Amino acid sequence: MTLSNIKALSSQFWFFGLLVGLVGASLITSVITIWELIENPGGIFHNEQGLNWSFVFDTASSWFMPSFLYLAVIAALAHLSITAITKGFTK
Repeated sequence: MTLSNIKALSSQFWFFGLLVGLVGASLITSVITIWELIENPGGIFHNEQGLNWSFVFDTASSWFMPSFLYLAVIAALAHLSITAITKGFTK
C-alpha cells in the first residue's frame, strides 16, 4: 500500500464512521425522546403549563452524544478492518 492509498482509505473510514454515528444517534435519540415525551414519567416533560423544553433537551443530548461517539468509532474501525481484510484478500 502506498501513502496515497492509506490517505484515501483513512478519509473514507472516518467519513463512514461519522455518517453512521450521525444517522444512528439521530434515530436512537428521536425514538427515546419521543418515547419519554409520550410516557411522561412523573409529569416532568409536560404538564398543564406546557412542554418543559429543558428536560426534552437534556434527554436528547444525554442520548445523542454517547450514541454518536460509540457508533462513529465502532463503525469507522469496522469499516477500516473490513476494507483492510478485503484488500488483503484481493492482492
